[in-house]
Amino acid sequence: MKSFAPLACILALASVTPAFAHAFLKHATPGVGSVVAAPPASLLLAYTENLEVPFCTVTVTGPAGAQVQTARPRPVPGEPAEIAVPVHITAPGTYKVSWHALSVDTHKTQGTFSFTVSQ
Repeated sequence: MKSFAPLACILALASVTPAFAHAFLKHATPGVGSVVAAPPASLLLAYTENLEVPFCTVTVTGPAGAQVQTARPRPVPGEPAEIAVPVHITAPGTYKVSWHALSVDTHKTQGTFSFTVSQ
């Protein structure tokens, strides 16, 4: 009699989904690679997983390479996967945003994107 145990194991493993994930950037305002007419007063970063906001950081570098003044990321009420970051941008140019996120399952992620202020 043939055993179907190996086939059963393969089928069982194929249906298993990971129980962990990472907080990757889903979208941002200003948008990734976007051109905006006026300097934003804050950045909004939305992630794929809920965040541990006190452990998230965001830095912004201006066109001349100097760091832009930012406040600590703040939770967005009712949106556990989003943070708002007040910024002080005064000049046109391309700005680089570097972020480090910690999801509620303690996985760390990081990334960068840029946007341009046209005026």
